Amino acid sequence: MQIRQPKIKLFINDKDATRDISNFILEIVYTDSIEEKAKDELQITLVNYDRRFLKDWAIQTNSKVEASIIYNEKEFTLGTFYVGDDFTCKAKGSILTVKATSQSLEDLDNFKKIRNEGYENIYLKDLVQQIINKCSKKSIVDTPDVFIERIDIANQSYEQFLKQLAKKYNCRFFIRSGVVVFSNKLKTQELDLTNYLIDDQIKFKAKKEAVKAVEMLYYKPNSKQAQLYREEVPDVEQGKTVRIQDIAHNLNEAKEKVRAYIQKIKTELKAEGTFTIYGQPVNAGDRIIIPEDRYGFLGGTYEAQKVVHSIKKDEGWKTNITIKYIGG
Repeated sequence: MQIRQPKIKLFINDKDATRDISNFILEIVYTDSIEEKAKDELQITLVNYDRRFLKDWAIQTNSKVEASIIYNEKEFTLGTFYVGDDFTCKAKGSILTVKATSQSLEDLDNFKKIRNEGYENIYLKDLVQQIINKCSKKSIVDTPDVFIERIDIANQSYEQFLKQLAKKYNCRFFIRSGVVVFSNKLKTQELDLTNYLIDDQIKFKAKKEAVKAVEMLYYKPNSKQAQLYREEVPDVEQGKTVRIQDIAHNLNEAKEKVRAYIQKIKTELKAEGTFTIYGQPVNAGDRIIIPEDRYGFLGGTYEAQKVVHSIKKDEGWKTNITIKYIGG
């Protein structure tokens, strides 16, 4: 079933503003992304012929906006957003656009402030949770069970440091609906969206040189002496050897990181693309199934890296999805 004209539910500063504002909405655009440096964003464009939204209005800088899409008697929650200082007027003030992000201005400042701190004898999950708690009231934290003897934040913001940790330990770090997420266990859904397809484009990228083996140094028990762990990539006869530029705390951690790297190689980006579909409740991180009977060897499992939901009065609800190949 194609969803064309859903309803929008809006709460502004905890008050239901749906009835007051719905007739003036020209477009709502919700961007949900797990790409690096991405933050969820809500953009509302309003018709403003009588200039009412330039006079007394509830939305101001740092106002809280909660939004949902109502379709087929179901509710797709977009989340909680905070208005920044980005207000745009067009056509002599008759059209007003407001942008809001998934973090309050205070939280953003806390995340971006430069820090110099050190932590000792702490598990990765506790470290991440402590840092996030200083900047946000809502969080989801799931990490590998890693013990850290010493780690420093040197002339970095919490945002930069958490991104660095996420990359090192194969986790995702992003902000969705006002919730800070740092996790290696994303809750996702698996979808076949070809029945809703409007337009598609899939691009190939050439594969890099094959990797034959992956190595990593690790510390011997109760010692600062390093040893080498090496594992070969299955089904690869010839190729280069890659060494992970880090030292694991023990053999088990080295094995975990080497195998995660091998898995990443096996699912190295083969193709990427964009799909535009009739509006569906898709989130970034969801797995998109591309059927082989329609796309041949392009078929397989893709991950939604970025999802943009757009609802216009004259076009209805459309969803644009940026996808990356993750497996066959």
